[in-house]
Amino acid sequence: MVAAAPLALDHPAARDPAIAGVKAAALAAAADAGLPVLPGWILPLEASAAAIAAGARALEIAGRPSAYLAAVEAAVPPALPSSGGTDGGRGSFVVRSSTALDDDGRWSGAFASYLGIESGDLPTAIRGCWASAFSGDALGRCVEAGVDVDAVRIAVLVQPFLRLDAGGTARVRDDGMVDVSVAPGGPSGVVAGRHGGLDVRVAADGSIVGHAESRIPAATVAAAAGLARRAADSVAATTIEWGAVGDEVALLQIGPARRSEAPPSDPQPRIRAPRAVPADAEGVARLVTAFPGPLGDELVLPWALGATESWAAEGIRADPIGVHDPASALAEARTLADQAAAEVWSVPPSVARERAADVVRLLLRGRVTDGVRAIAGLAAPGPDAARRIVGLVRTVGELLAEAGLLPSSQLVWRLTGEEIDRAIEGVPPALRTGPGRWEPFVAEVVLARGRGFQAVPVSPGIGAGRLHPLRELRSLDRPGPREVLAAPLPLPHLAPLLWHGAALVSSGGTAGAHLFEVARSLGVPAVIGPEIGVDADSLGESGSLVAVDGDIGRVSILPVPAATILASTSGTTRTGRSAPVGAIPGGGA
Repeated sequence: MVAAAPLALDHPAARDPAIAGVKAAALAAAADAGLPVLPGWILPLEASAAAIAAGARALEIAGRPSAYLAAVEAAVPPALPSSGGTDGGRGSFVVRSSTALDDDGRWSGAFASYLGIESGDLPTAIRGCWASAFSGDALGRCVEAGVDVDAVRIAVLVQPFLRLDAGGTARVRDDGMVDVSVAPGGPSGVVAGRHGGLDVRVAADGSIVGHAESRIPAATVAAAAGLARRAADSVAATTIEWGAVGDEVALLQIGPARRSEAPPSDPQPRIRAPRAVPADAEGVARLVTAFPGPLGDELVLPWALGATESWAAEGIRADPIGVHDPASALAEARTLADQAAAEVWSVPPSVARERAADVVRLLLRGRVTDGVRAIAGLAAPGPDAARRIVGLVRTVGELLAEAGLLPSSQLVWRLTGEEIDRAIEGVPPALRTGPGRWEPFVAEVVLARGRGFQAVPVSPGIGAGRLHPLRELRSLDRPGPREVLAAPLPLPHLAPLLWHGAALVSSGGTAGAHLFEVARSLGVPAVIGPEIGVDADSLGESGSLVAVDGDIGRVSILPVPAATILASTSGTTRTGRSAPVGAIPGGGA
C-alpha cells in the first residue's frame, strides 16, 4: 500500500499520478521542468481511503447527505507539514483536490477546492476535499461514467494563497493560437462559470486578436499565452489555469489532456450547410425528434408521416396505458402500427412500409424537397389508434425502467425491435445515447428555417434537439436524451446533464469555465450567447427545436407551434438490478 504521509511538491514521488493524483502530479512535473509553480505539499491519494469507505457505507444505508457527513468526519493524518512548509508561516492557503480522474475532461471541476484557508483550518479543508466525492455533482458524474464512488481516491494539494491581480485559463489550439480567458482577481470565477471576464486569442507571434479595453493589461494576456505554450512544450498540457501578481504570471493548475471516448451512436452523415428547405420539412423534423431511434422508425414513422400537416391540430400526447404484460403491449402496438400505416398510404402494410422507407432515404440523403413532396396528400392517421400505439410503447418503456433494464423510459424509442424483444426477456440492451441518424436532418431543417442568433463558439460540432431550459439552477429537471440545454451560467454542477445532451447554450460565462471543458471532452457543441436570454422569450418554450453550430457560434430556434405533433416528454427513471420484466410485481409471464 502507498504511504499516506505528506509529500513536498518537489519530491520525486509527487510526480507519480498513482500517488499524488493527476492534477498534483502534473504541477509537480511542471515545477521540475522549470515552470513558475508555487511551492506546496501533497497528501497522497491513499490518505483518503478511510473517508471514502465511510462515505460509501453511509451512502448505501442512509443516502447522500449522510455519506457527505461520514466522509467529512474522517480523521486527518496528524503529521501535516507546518505552514512554514509553504510560506514561512505567513498568509493563508489554497487547498485543491487531485484524483486519478483529472486527466479526463468529463471530471473538470467535479471535486472541491478551497481558497484563503488559514493554517488551523487545513484539516477541515482536507476533509472537505475528501467529502466532495459525495456531492450531488460528483455522484452524478460517477453514475454517468460508470465509476464506483467507493473506488475514488482524492489526494490534496496545499499551496500558498496569493491575492491575484488577474487570472484565468489558457488553452493551446491545434492551429497554434492560444485562447485566453481572463478576469480581475484570479481564475476562480472564470472556471466556476459565475461571471464573465474577457475571451481573447493570442497568435503564435504574441499578437493579440480581439483584445478589448479592460483592466487587464495586454502584456499580462500575452504572458499567460506564453506560459500555456511553455506548458504544452514541456509537459504536454493543453489547458492551464494561471494567475498574475503585477508582472509575474504563475501556473496554478494544468487541465485535462485526454478527451473521453465519444458515446456510442448510429452511423450518420455529416450535417450539410444550411440551404433552402421547404416549410413542410419542419413537421417531419418535429416528428423524428419526438420519436427518435429505431423503434420510432418502426412503430411511428410509417403512419405518422401523414400527420406532419393535417393531424398537427390534434397532437400525439398519449399517456402510458395500464397494462402489465410488455410483450402483449408491444405485439398490439405492432399490429396497430401496421393497420395505421396501411390506412395512411391506402396500400397493404408491407407496401406502406416500403414507401415510408423510400421517403426516409430521400430525406436522409439530402433530397428534402423530394421527400416532402412524396408525403403530400397522405391521409391523416386516426387519432385514437395513434394515441394507443404511442401509449403502448411508453408503457413498455416504463415497465423496462421499473425492472432496471432502462435508466429512463424515454430511451425505449432508441432500441431496435430485436433489442426490445430481448429486453422483455431480461437482457439489458446496449443503449444509444449519442446522436442518431435523424439529428443531421433536424439540424439542417432548423438551421435553414429557424430564427437565428450569433453566439461565441466554445465547443465544436453541430447538434440539434428539443430545447430544455435550465432557468432554475438549484432544482434541475432531468432532460431527455439529446436535448439542447440552455442555462444562464455554465455552472459546474450541470456537468452530469451534458452526458446525453445534444448541445449547450449559455447566456454568460467565458470559454474557460469547467462546464465547457466537460462539453469539449464529451463532444457536445457549446456556445455563449449573451443576447440569448434563457429567462426571456428568445429561446422559446421547452420543446422548441434548437440547432447549435459550435464551430461558428450559430444558434437557430424553431419555436413550438400552437398545435404540435410532439409527444409527451415525461419519462420514468429507475435504478435497480436487471431482471426479467415478467418478474415485476403484477407483471405478465
